[in-house]
Amino acid sequence: MLSSLLVLLAFPVFTVRSDVEYASVAGESLRMDLYLPAEAPQASKAAVVVIHGGAWMAGKRQDMAELCKAIAQRGMVAATVSYRLAPKHHWPAMLDDVQTAVRFLRHRAKEYGIDPKRIGAAGASAGGHLAVFLGVRDTRDRKPSFYPGYSSRVGAVLDLFGPTDLASSDFPPTLDPAFGLVLGKPRKEAAAEIRDASPIHFVDKRAAPLFIYQGLADPLVPPSQSRRLEQAYRKLGLTVEARYLEGIGHEVKPDNPASLAALSDGIAFLAKHLGVD
Repeated sequence: MLSSLLVLLAFPVFTVRSDVEYASVAGESLRMDLYLPAEAPQASKAAVVVIHGGAWMAGKRQDMAELCKAIAQRGMVAATVSYRLAPKHHWPAMLDDVQTAVRFLRHRAKEYGIDPKRIGAAGASAGGHLAVFLGVRDTRDRKPSFYPGYSSRVGAVLDLFGPTDLASSDFPPTLDPAFGLVLGKPRKEAAAEIRDASPIHFVDKRAAPLFIYQGLADPLVPPSQSRRLEQAYRKLGLTVEARYLEGIGHEVKPDNPASLAALSDGIAFLAKHLGVD
């Protein structure tokens, strides 16, 4: 009996639909992988757009598979997305792409069993930055023909150590070349682009509930970036929770109980604010 139960517990409660094209931009196919909970396929479920990191220049959607599995195990659809990368593409191409992904899911909600009113976002590092944007800024560029009439704003956000204020002196000068590659011009000449690429400047009363995971030993994204975003939320009386983790760097550590507990809390936060609980 026990062995049968263990087999059942090990069996995935989701299916994966890979390589779904959500847009084609300038000949580049943008795709997502969907992790679809297996139970009650006729019911409309909450969904989470999951965004990989890599300094807006690297990484791939498959990097987020484990987080997607955890979200799907919680009964939500997880959609990990690819987006255009620098230096071939400059800001705001990345934002436009993830906003298009949200609009695609709303457009195709019935096909994938998604409730279009219950879509959230999660991301790590540069992906966390883009996830926050989905919670604070509606569609930047409404001119493309992609899924007109659908909003790209999400209802809850899980931000894993994402940068929030690119103008801040928190970042060491050694990162200036990377900013230049993403923004398309030297950092000292990109004041307007830096402001446009800093989600903290878009926080207002409409901002989605936010959960922040931040390691206090992060060598890439200073913890002050997360603290500043949390303070902006609290100043407006918005819903925000944060976990600041001693001894944790730019990562989620699978062998660290505090790290895993914080991530679990973040997924539970998404579930709560997307109406799963």
